Amino acid sequence: MNSRRQFLQQGSLGFISSFIIPSMAFAEVDPDFGGLVVNHDEGEAIQMRDGTAIVKIKIAKAQGAESISFLSESFKPGDALPVHKHLNEDELIFIHKGSGLFTLGEKQYQIKEGAVALVPKGVWHGLKNDGTENIEMRFAYTPSGFEGFFREVGTPIGKPFVLKTMEERRAIAKKWGMIYKV
Repeated sequence: MNSRRQFLQQGSLGFISSFIIPSMAFAEVDPDFGGLVVNHDEGEAIQMRDGTAIVKIKIAKAQGAESISFLSESFKPGDALPVHKHLNEDELIFIHKGSGLFTLGEKQYQIKEGAVALVPKGVWHGLKNDGTENIEMRFAYTPSGFEGFFREVGTPIGKPFVLKTMEERRAIAKKWGMIYKV
């Protein structure tokens, strides 16, 4: 049993790295980029959807991170990330807290704290918070750059929230290489 678990864990790591490492290997690298450290309370905070979902951009292309960006999001029960796909980025999602119904391709998965999803570019995915507490998720894109979508579609914390229609969101998404399914 223990050796089977080790095999699955090591196999999963190899599987994940087969998607992420090649994307990172071909990204432009700034020879002067020395890395970043971002604390829990730091990051560019943006209000999304109805103003209650909060995305924090922790690591971004604008900071010199060409190969990968890293973000967090918190959203309430009943809220959902509509099913969509990215045409240019792979996405890695980690559910830090909460539970929900995750769509990946044509399948749906009940997920909870600790779940990880790897979404290659071009694959439909979405997440509905069907639990009783906020979902706290962490996610990364490779290559970096898609975080600009959140800046354009959302409203920075501290400014009056501007609700975008789904039509406006679709137009912004298209500009950033993302398509909503419905």
